[in-house]
Amino acid sequence: MKLRHLITSMAVMVAAIAWPQLRINGKDVAHNDMGNTFLCSVPEAQFGQDFTAIISAGAEGLWTNLRIDGEPVEWGGAHTFSHLDGTTTHRLQATVADSTVTATLQFTFLPILEIHDEGISATYSKARFALSEPDSAQVQLLQGRVKLRGHTTLMAGRHKRNYHIKLEDNDGNKLDRKLLGMRSDNSWMLDGGQVDLSRIRNVTAHQLWLDMAAKPYYADREPKARTAVRSQMIELFVNGEYLGIYALTEALDRKQMKLKKYDEENGIMHGQLWRSDEYTNTTTLNAVVPMDNISNSWGGFVTKYPDTDEVPPNYQRLYDAVYFISSCYDGVLRRQGHLWFDLPVVRDYQIFVQVLLAIDNTSKNMYWACYDSQTEQMLTPAVWDLDCTVGQDWTNVPFRPEERVGPDREYKIGNGLFFRLFLLVDDYHESVIERYHELRGGILQQDSLIARYTQAITRLQKAGAAARESQRWSGDSDLGGQELDFEKEKEYIKQWLTRRLYHLDNYTFARSAVDDVKADDLAAAESRIVYDLLGRPHSTENLAPGIYVRTGKKFIVK
Repeated sequence: MKLRHLITSMAVMVAAIAWPQLRINGKDVAHNDMGNTFLCSVPEAQFGQDFTAIISAGAEGLWTNLRIDGEPVEWGGAHTFSHLDGTTTHRLQATVADSTVTATLQFTFLPILEIHDEGISATYSKARFALSEPDSAQVQLLQGRVKLRGHTTLMAGRHKRNYHIKLEDNDGNKLDRKLLGMRSDNSWMLDGGQVDLSRIRNVTAHQLWLDMAAKPYYADREPKARTAVRSQMIELFVNGEYLGIYALTEALDRKQMKLKKYDEENGIMHGQLWRSDEYTNTTTLNAVVPMDNISNSWGGFVTKYPDTDEVPPNYQRLYDAVYFISSCYDGVLRRQGHLWFDLPVVRDYQIFVQVLLAIDNTSKNMYWACYDSQTEQMLTPAVWDLDCTVGQDWTNVPFRPEERVGPDREYKIGNGLFFRLFLLVDDYHESVIERYHELRGGILQQDSLIARYTQAITRLQKAGAAARESQRWSGDSDLGGQELDFEKEKEYIKQWLTRRLYHLDNYTFARSAVDDVKADDLAAAESRIVYDLLGRPHSTENLAPGIYVRTGKKFIVK
């Protein structure tokens, strides 16, 4: 890594001498020092049209004999780019200090973010930011701090890092800015889709959840509450190096979920937010460990609000809820489950996880929120980190094993809440199946769902970002040596979703009442694995009397 930074720094010095800053229509153009290439963001409406622009760079007279694609251009003069697109490479040539220098220029309609930092690491360091929006005449200049973020994304052999940005004013105070049509805030995430061969799974899944999920139970008091974040696709440069496609993303926090603020004056806890960071029996809601109100973490959960640097953590509400679902009798669960958990949101989350086969989002990578712990005990779930969906594993070595991410997988969710509710509470069980079929007639309609994903990829291709991403990252160890082929990925997603919805329609969420059957009849009807009340798998060929779940149906075996 040190050698890489050294090479980058040397390239910056050489490029600065060899080629002055390019401006198109008065706006600075992003420069990739590794290869001496420029990338300019223009409105999408310009694509497919002839684009006439004013070309300048540095001080007047610094360049001489400037040519674009062989055509002479005066400093401050106009040049027309014919039938503008995102993949054409335009050749630049000029004379600087009696030397002929060359560079290339491409266009995109995605926003471009540049980060300048002397040494990005896992701790915050000062940085400068330049955001070029396609519809803006000027580059927005910002400052603040930046660090690397993530757990598995920082492992050895991983290269396309994720980042966390904090915007600040000149005095180092928090600075809220509304970026790319999203909320006004100082905290922003950059997600590179490190293992995702489409680069759009996380963004697309978050938007799908926002479009399909029930509102949290307190939405009548907080109509702007969201249980997911919004994102915009951008192209990123870090210290003069082009890093490709990223999602600029809001933070999932108290502000996003509109939880009640901590009472600083009286030191009283109100809204609380926790994230599950590890796979444990506690984060799966199957068991509790002794409560710890000293540490920032408990049982695999971490406190996200209030900030534990300022307020001592308190896990009482979370502890009580996990204790309830992991230890209550079946009858108590049927009568009181709706008092502890926001069941309409839980129901939609269960459907969402099954549709996308979100294998990394039923224990780890879940948020749980309490709107006001002084007056309420109910917990609401929120989604996070959805790269490992729609047939994508969290590693590409081995590459997409069928038994883990295949569309025909019968996914037994190990989370105790989902499992027990679906198995034991008839009203809930039926509501999940009916809600699934309701969504299948609308937002989860097959062609609509496929188009949501394929159109997102097509947009990256049209902007030229897909080709640049392929050139930058194909064959990397992040991808297990796989080539980035966005057309191939569109077809994979189309086929995967088609098979997944067929499986859910006919098995997991098939409409069926609770049937009284004999074990012999069940075994004869279909040889499949079923699960008992404790989640243990059993062969249908040898079932003891009891209640079982098979392919979305509940059976009482006598």
